Amino acid sequence: MRSLTTLAAGIAVGLTMAAAPVRAQAPIEINVAHVLSEQSAYNVIFARFGELLRERSNGRVTVRVQCCGAAGNEGRLIQSLRTGVIDGAFVGGSSLETVVPDFRVLSLPYLFDNNEQANRILQGPVGDDMLRLLEPSGIVGMGWGAIFERNYAGRKPVNTAADMRGLKIRVLQTPGFVLAYEALGTQPTPMALGEVFLALQNGVVDALEVSPDSAVADRFVEVITHYTLTRTHQSTTVFAMSKAKFDALPADVRTLVRTAARDAIKVGLDAHADLNRRGLQTMRERGVNVVDPDLSTFMETARRSYDRILADAPGGRALVQKITAAK
Repeated sequence: MRSLTTLAAGIAVGLTMAAAPVRAQAPIEINVAHVLSEQSAYNVIFARFGELLRERSNGRVTVRVQCCGAAGNEGRLIQSLRTGVIDGAFVGGSSLETVVPDFRVLSLPYLFDNNEQANRILQGPVGDDMLRLLEPSGIVGMGWGAIFERNYAGRKPVNTAADMRGLKIRVLQTPGFVLAYEALGTQPTPMALGEVFLALQNGVVDALEVSPDSAVADRFVEVITHYTLTRTHQSTTVFAMSKAKFDALPADVRTLVRTAARDAIKVGLDAHADLNRRGLQTMRERGVNVVDPDLSTFMETARRSYDRILADAPGGRALVQKITAAK
């Protein structure tokens, strides 16, 4: 009887071991989303991410992309990441201040000197430290994506900070951006991106702050006459995943996901730089007055918002010191 029991146990173990590779190779689908167009750097990165994962997993892992806000606005995407409703998303770094108050530093005007500097610092140790702050909130940061240089776009000429006074300008829907533009003397108006075109066309707002590529991709070039390179914010983006989803992936797939995300982001950064160059060129060709002013008055005025923006960011000043040191 004992030998029969031993034999049966051995068969069960053998069957379990035989079945293990089958389970390990079960197909995996990763659902990701973003709010921008199919031509955006977000979409370029997610498309390449899917290609790399499919190739490197021999077809085991596939990625399904929802673009153009189909899965909701950024606030909805962040909540969906935290609850595991969606597996991954691209969201603005400043939008994440709702879950990590110290991300408010990313709403500081003129935090970085230029776009290239912002990319270099955030792709390094300082950026890695900031991404780790997301994990207690149920989000894993895969990396920093394209950084959108947000400039003035409107129907009135702007050459100095004084020219901004009184303008009703659409800003990102974050408290930090509102405070930054209040310091510049404007009437900041948070508004969903999809509402801005008509608001500009109908005079509900005078202007918006937007990157060159978005000015063209979202058709604002059709309703603006002036574009001033104020460089007020280097607006960051984060490739984020649901921690619940990421932790549930097999260890080898987690490694594949991290490396594919990193490699896809490199492709997206190059694509975004090209979109920005073409965006400025298109605006000039369409008759928009593109101005590159002296930024000294803009910087001096906008930086008066720092104390108010950092008031609710416990570790904000320490992060500013890290970023300053990394320059």
